[in-house]
Amino acid sequence: MTYCPGILVLVFAFLLSLPVFFLADAWAVSDDDCLSCHGSSDILDISKADRLDMVVPVTGIKKVSPGVTSLYVDQDKYASSVHGDLSCTDCHTDITQLPHKQYLAPVDCSMCHSDIAEQYKKSRHFKVSHKPCWACHNPHEEVPVEQLNQKQRISICLRCHKKTSHDWLPQPETHFKYLECTVCHSPKATKGMFLQFYSKKDGKQAPITYSEFTKALGAQGKDLYVKIDLNKDGQLEPFEIKAVLKQLKAAGLKDCGLREQILVTNLYHNFTYKVKNIKDCAMCHTSMSPFYKTVEAEIPDKDGSFKKYPVSRAYLAKMPPIPNQHAYLKSVHAENGVTCLDCHSEFKVLKKNGKMVVKSPGIVVCANCHSDIMDKYKKSLHYRVSKKICYNCHNPHSVKPFSQLTAQQRKAICQKCHTDALQQHKWLSQPNVHFRYLECTMCHSPKASKGIVYYFRGITSDGRAVRLAYKDLATILGKPKVDIAEYINKAQSGRVSAFELAAFLKDLNKNVKKTKDLKYIDVGVHLIVLKPVHNFTDKGLKAKDCIVCHSANASFYSKVLLEIPQRDGGIQTLPLDKSVLTGAHGISGVSDFYLLGEHRLTKKDIEDLWYTIKSIGYRWIDIIGVMIILGGLGFVGLHSLFRILTIKNRRKSRKYDK
Repeated sequence: MTYCPGILVLVFAFLLSLPVFFLADAWAVSDDDCLSCHGSSDILDISKADRLDMVVPVTGIKKVSPGVTSLYVDQDKYASSVHGDLSCTDCHTDITQLPHKQYLAPVDCSMCHSDIAEQYKKSRHFKVSHKPCWACHNPHEEVPVEQLNQKQRISICLRCHKKTSHDWLPQPETHFKYLECTVCHSPKATKGMFLQFYSKKDGKQAPITYSEFTKALGAQGKDLYVKIDLNKDGQLEPFEIKAVLKQLKAAGLKDCGLREQILVTNLYHNFTYKVKNIKDCAMCHTSMSPFYKTVEAEIPDKDGSFKKYPVSRAYLAKMPPIPNQHAYLKSVHAENGVTCLDCHSEFKVLKKNGKMVVKSPGIVVCANCHSDIMDKYKKSLHYRVSKKICYNCHNPHSVKPFSQLTAQQRKAICQKCHTDALQQHKWLSQPNVHFRYLECTMCHSPKASKGIVYYFRGITSDGRAVRLAYKDLATILGKPKVDIAEYINKAQSGRVSAFELAAFLKDLNKNVKKTKDLKYIDVGVHLIVLKPVHNFTDKGLKAKDCIVCHSANASFYSKVLLEIPQRDGGIQTLPLDKSVLTGAHGISGVSDFYLLGEHRLTKKDIEDLWYTIKSIGYRWIDIIGVMIILGGLGFVGLHSLFRILTIKNRRKSRKYDK
């Protein structure tokens, strides 16, 4: 057999290489190898000459700026960072052996963050500075962005932008109190409003911890959400937030409140500096603002983090609000031609040393237009105790005409402060009935003008009452552009009769079967203030006089109105015949209402009866006929009664006759 020497050489070479292949993995650089040097802060105390002995010197390679990184890597911070699951060589791919080269190649962050790298390289921020990612973000300590609060996010930008001036902003301190930089400087990023419960400790706001929260509410884990979400609708309502704050204060936590932050939820690294983009106030101050889409409360968790819980958008109606142009255009101020500068008269844009500067809007003085209201309000105990100014209760940027507010909307204004109003009225006989029909100022503003107001409602299959809007009524009638007021008041008298209202309800109930949600339609009723007076009564002294309301002389009997929803979302009111209060014609009245002190037929009762007869429309001949019939029936009744009472006498007389 003949052997080829070349083949023997190749076989021998392969055998020699086997240990290299098998040991290569064992010789791979591990995190422990790296951290044996970089995991100790002592590396920062070693001289440059000594550090040079620990690496392989190289020449002709430009040194890369370390940015915010350091030779020392805190192992605990790295383990809890967003990169904690990665090995050192996952990013530092040019380290294949130790000691490594003196200068490492720049880490290519786009290997994992390609979308962000592409966004950033298109921005002016990169084109001007050419800053690498680690100039702003420390990859060895960076935590998920959602774990950073507002101040921590701003501090990243302030590493370079230390002298940036925002003097042109109206109230710059207020903006910096609520916003992080990228809310304005990254228009394409998605944003949201986040609320955090806090208490003051050593004069500073500190987030309420999990243990403080659970102790105050008496719940833990998932039960914590059950305790705060009282109506179990999966989101926090304003009244639920206030209930939580009340419990926290009762538990001894001082100066509890709710801190608001407007933060970026999904970063977009193409930052802008252009005036035309940043200085467009409508970018934020509009109902279409991006951060309106997400409103969440940060609830502390047992691991020290915070869990997000949805908050009702009704929270955005709080005071003071973020003004927005869409809501303002529908407000009573806009409808009356009031412009921004009519109230914010101090607001001025000035140029100083070539720069644009904005003078603060100052405090708005409502008394300039509403002097009569302010005079009455300042005489009330409500003002003397609270010193509340007008816009603590009324949002001037979205306030509607008073007549267009329902009783529930009016009560909501009072309950911004008086969160436990129902509990405070347990002294009332049937407090739930009173709260169902009345707004607060019905009793607490004795001098205000009041009335009885009917409105249209639908009753669902499960018995719930739902207030009907214009769209609901028009859809049921099958007339998309109908003028409901004209449709009801066919006589065009300007006053709706009981017959007209009954006929309209009949038409609605004929067609209500077309809708799956409603079982039938009727009218609801509220007793509300028609013209407010801002001198609210003190301590309920006058409010506790039941006869003020439960009497035939009650002021609201003189005005009975029907609310008719309009196409534009407003409400038109028409006078309603008082005959509707008799409960005739199948129209429900105020069945839960009782009068006090009515022991005899009064002159007013006769007048009301006569008014009802006239409104029904009977002619004189009909009235005379009815009187004859009633007289005949009365005579028969009296005759029968007389005979019953004289039975014994008549029997005796018969006996004597025999």
